[in-house]
Amino acid sequence: MEQHAVSTPPEVPTPPAAEPSPPAAPGNAWVRDLLEVLLVAVVLYALIWTCIETVRVDGDSMQNTLQNGDFLIASKISYFFGNPARGDIVILNPPHQCDATTADYVKRVVGLPGDDIEIDADTNPAQLLVQPGGTGPWDRVAEPFLPNAWEQGPEFPGAGTADAVNQMLHIPAGDYFVMGDNRNESCDSRFFGLVSRNRILAKAILRIWPLSSFGGLGAGPTLVTTSTPTPLPAGYSVGGLVLVAAPLRRRRRLARELARLSRGDPSPT
Repeated sequence: MEQHAVSTPPEVPTPPAAEPSPPAAPGNAWVRDLLEVLLVAVVLYALIWTCIETVRVDGDSMQNTLQNGDFLIASKISYFFGNPARGDIVILNPPHQCDATTADYVKRVVGLPGDDIEIDADTNPAQLLVQPGGTGPWDRVAEPFLPNAWEQGPEFPGAGTADAVNQMLHIPAGDYFVMGDNRNESCDSRFFGLVSRNRILAKAILRIWPLSSFGGLGAGPTLVTTSTPTPLPAGYSVGGLVLVAAPLRRRRRLARELARLSRGDPSPT
């Protein structure tokens, strides 16, 4: 009987077991963990301060909403995807400084691009009037946060500066009219003119100091309708800004006179 040889595979030598690595020195692990924590902290710090900043209020121009010495948190990204709204408290770089300082200002936005705006300084207290978007009825800006009666109606010394005191000002696209809440003590758009969009740096969102006043910054203004639309006279340009020649108070006097004549009332003596 024929026999077949059965071949067996050669034995493969088993590799020697790897020796366990020595444990890391405790000092090296501590240094590595510390570096990781520091790296995370630096990244978070850069991210946070790209988005927000702290602002110290210096002066009384925003009383009683903000007090001298208050510390605020301001958002730098609030206007990345939108524009300032009426009533926003903003940090801005003014087009002209009112004194020798180079610090940024804290003011409230009261006039938006496209608005017609006028300060009626003949009333006591003075009133801020706005025609949103330049059409429709005129509104009175109700501002219950003002600290006292607004008595000041300054004239503008600089030629070409946007003047809204007792005359109507049309706010061009990309510009804003800002004022301090303490109108009698504020250097604002009545003095340095309109503020372009690129000069508005951040939106104040939170007060962090003093702790007794920690929290939000309160409600903004509201609009109260005061009159029906009034036909506008021809305008003229000063320094690139469209100013309307006839002040609102003159148009009101004219409207009263026309109403008197239509009723047949005698002329006042």
